[in-house]
Amino acid sequence: MAAGNASSGASGYLRSIIRGLLPWIILALLGLGPLLACALIGPVEVGSERGLKSAPDWSRALAVGSGFHGTDGGAPLVVDGQHRVHFVWTVRLSAEEYLLRYLRLDDRGLVEEEHDLNIGLYEPRKVRLLLDSEGSMHVLLLGLEARGAPSSLFHLRLADDGHLEEGPTLLSSGRSPCHQYDVATDSTGSIHLFWTEGLGQERDLYHVTLPPDRVEPGASTVIARGVSGPVARTDSRDRIHLLWEEPGEDEETAELYHAVLSDESPEISPGVKLLDLPTGARFDRHGPVLALDDEHGYVVWTQEYRASRMAASVMESWYGTFELDSGAAGRATSFSLPMDEKPVYVEYDARHNYQYVSPSEGDAEPRSERIAEPSPLDAMDEALVSSSMIVRRGISRESQITSLVFAEGSLVGYQLACNTAHWSRLSNLTSDSDGNLHLSWADGLEPGPSQVYYATTSPLVRDRVDHITADDLLAAALNTTFSAVKGVPTMPFIVLWVIPPLVWTFVASRFLGEGGARSVWGYLALAIAIVIYQAGKLYFNPGLLSYVPFSVSVPFLPAHLYGPLQLLVPVAIVVVGLLGVVYAVFRAETRSLYVASLVFILIDAFLTMIIYGPGIALAG
Repeated sequence: MAAGNASSGASGYLRSIIRGLLPWIILALLGLGPLLACALIGPVEVGSERGLKSAPDWSRALAVGSGFHGTDGGAPLVVDGQHRVHFVWTVRLSAEEYLLRYLRLDDRGLVEEEHDLNIGLYEPRKVRLLLDSEGSMHVLLLGLEARGAPSSLFHLRLADDGHLEEGPTLLSSGRSPCHQYDVATDSTGSIHLFWTEGLGQERDLYHVTLPPDRVEPGASTVIARGVSGPVARTDSRDRIHLLWEEPGEDEETAELYHAVLSDESPEISPGVKLLDLPTGARFDRHGPVLALDDEHGYVVWTQEYRASRMAASVMESWYGTFELDSGAAGRATSFSLPMDEKPVYVEYDARHNYQYVSPSEGDAEPRSERIAEPSPLDAMDEALVSSSMIVRRGISRESQITSLVFAEGSLVGYQLACNTAHWSRLSNLTSDSDGNLHLSWADGLEPGPSQVYYATTSPLVRDRVDHITADDLLAAALNTTFSAVKGVPTMPFIVLWVIPPLVWTFVASRFLGEGGARSVWGYLALAIAIVIYQAGKLYFNPGLLSYVPFSVSVPFLPAHLYGPLQLLVPVAIVVVGLLGVVYAVFRAETRSLYVASLVFILIDAFLTMIIYGPGIALAG
């Protein structure tokens, strides 16, 4: 009879709770309905105008331009003697109208000038930007003189204010399509251009020199026939290293050759084979590119292999080394990097203005990431290569820009140079006279709109932008709200946590009599129910132990708060649940162990769902 009275009292108590809360539940659903719809079908993350801090040495990313168009070339940049940063990139106005956009930043990263360059060419692409000792800028690009004309190599000269001074000047023949090109400069200010042109696989490698005192190029010469490439770099001793590819022994192999051009040997020396590279219909390769330090050359490329049309592709990253003096080829090594959004950095003695590197020997699952589109630093004394890389951001994955550091013939480590809420790609890396690094890239995917972003190691820019803004706080608040609403789909998991403690309280309440929850045995049974509930929650969601609360929605959380949040937030949830039990037992005066347990479970489950929802999804 006592058990029956307790059960009847519990049912009446539950009915009174439901009647009291029902109006509030209806209002909450009406208010949360639009928010839930926005969270479920809206963006994964609300981003602020600036990117997040990615590494101790790098500034926050700045969105400096829009209208970027293209799948190659990016937005090249140079830095002049006044530490002003100049950019040029391709803009597509319509299906048949393209132009170049020029942008200049001051030494604090503020936009000084932006205008369009209508150069009269169709489909400009693979843009390169160089700065000479007189302050003039040279733009090199591939484009079409008219619809249906072959792709050709052109040169433009810009004044120091970014306006078109001369050009476009045709450099290639204009009769056969120009496929690829590269450029290197020497200490005299001369620009050495190398390109391939021809039909089908019959491509010839050409070389021409642009003297510093005039725009007209000299006579072009053919270096090799039936090749592809090229890649050209100048080392610290003013020697130009040239790479090109020749067909290998089979259809899935290409041979990479190396030659040197210097004052002692002004003619291109015969090529020396360095490496075998994969090629063919099943391979999609980015690179190779060439980075140099004082003693070694580093050939970096990534390759994507697909065994069949139905099979998933496999992305691998490779680098090979060779000695600059002897030209002797070293080893070719594959590498993988961890996908951590916030890797651990250690101090590093670098020539340029950065002091921290994350060692490359980190815990990485081979072939798990996508490292693509490598682009070398234009400096001659330190080998850095920027590249896009897949990074795990909470429960999602995004492509971010990383800087690979090579020294003494091997990969030393890397830095995450940006952290934005969009897909980052097509990076360009340069340096200034003070050793500061400057990086540009495109954020967004074609055919949608893309923006041009910029980050630097310059102290002046970092002092201006490396702080939390009101925009950041608003984005964090919105993301936290969306994350809470996105925890709703985790409700089915709650059933697995709730059933065992409720079965226990149902059985225990049969033996407690009229005292119910308000007795020593009732308190003990309630404690056991809470332990069973917490054990079930952690058993079915072990990822909650490692998940940092709010780290997905507030990714600028300082790392030193991770440990306290992981410890204090679960404790706070338990405390709030216990306060609900105290209110139910002593203020509402319920004697039902079943109701007291249910109050704790509902409070704990609700708070866990809205705070740890992303963590539950990540664990799943």
